[in-house]
Amino acid sequence: MPMVPLFLPCIAEQQKFRLIPGDLVVSEGAEALLRCEIHNAAGSVQWTKDGFALGFTQSIPGYPRYSVLGDSGQGIYNLRIVNVTLEDDAEYQCQVGPYMHHKLIRAKARLTVIGK
Repeated sequence: MPMVPLFLPCIAEQQKFRLIPGDLVVSEGAEALLRCEIHNAAGSVQWTKDGFALGFTQSIPGYPRYSVLGDSGQGIYNLRIVNVTLEDDAEYQCQVGPYMHHKLIRAKARLTVIGK
C-alpha cells in the first residue's frame, strides 16, 4: 500500500501584544500616551474607555482631544489624550478583534488624573 503524505494545515502565529498599555498617572492639563503594540496584528484595533468603544480610526469622533498615533504596518496603536481633564480618568483597553484563525485579544490600563 503506497504511503499517502499527511498534510497538516499550517496555523500561522497568533496575534499577540508586543507592548501592553501600562497604568498611567498624569496631572490635569498634561498629555497622556497609552501605548499599545501588536505583533502579527490581523484583526481591527480599537481603544475603549470604561467599556465604550472609541472606534477604529485615528481621529475619534466626539473626542477631539483623543487620537490614535502610530503605524498600523508596525503594529503600533498608541492612544494620545491632550489637555487631560478629570473626565479622562478611566479604564482604557486596547482591543484587537478576531480575524480568521486569530483570537480576540485585549489589554487594559488605568489612567488616573490628578487635579490641580
